[in-house]
Amino acid sequence: MYNSLQISIIEDDATMADMITDFLETKFPGAQLTTYKSGEEALNGIFRKPSLIILDYHLDGSNPMAMNGLQVLAKLKERHPDVEVVFLSAQESTEIAANTMKYGAYDYILKNQHAFNRLEVVMRNIMGQNVLKKNAGTQRFFNYLLATMVIALLIGIIYTRMTQ
Repeated sequence: MYNSLQISIIEDDATMADMITDFLETKFPGAQLTTYKSGEEALNGIFRKPSLIILDYHLDGSNPMAMNGLQVLAKLKERHPDVEVVFLSAQESTEIAANTMKYGAYDYILKNQHAFNRLEVVMRNIMGQNVLKKNAGTQRFFNYLLATMVIALLIGIIYTRMTQ
């Protein structure tokens, strides 16, 4: 059902990455999931534009010098400015949450008992917006086509009247 949905998960905690993956496989069957253990690994591995990226803020589980989520977000937005990035993090700092949004994150979800429910709602909102954008593009095409046909018809009518 969600075969065209490609989700990249950037999470350094293996247990949390497995929980996110299990949740997404249940709620969005058929979605293509790719998990990265660090921002650096994701930046080296994400070549095609995913539908959505789920990103942790602290990514220093295996390397204390690893980039944090905000640094990864900046680089991801350079490559794929229109891909929605959702932070899923345990950082309760409002400053961090505000900065992620300021630099292009779609949302910031705190890892707590409501995190997965909120993640599902946010993802469905993103998918709905993507459908609306796609439909708006189709509507623009047909509006352009209709306008072109009307102009051609008017030119035909004017030409016919002038030649009589």
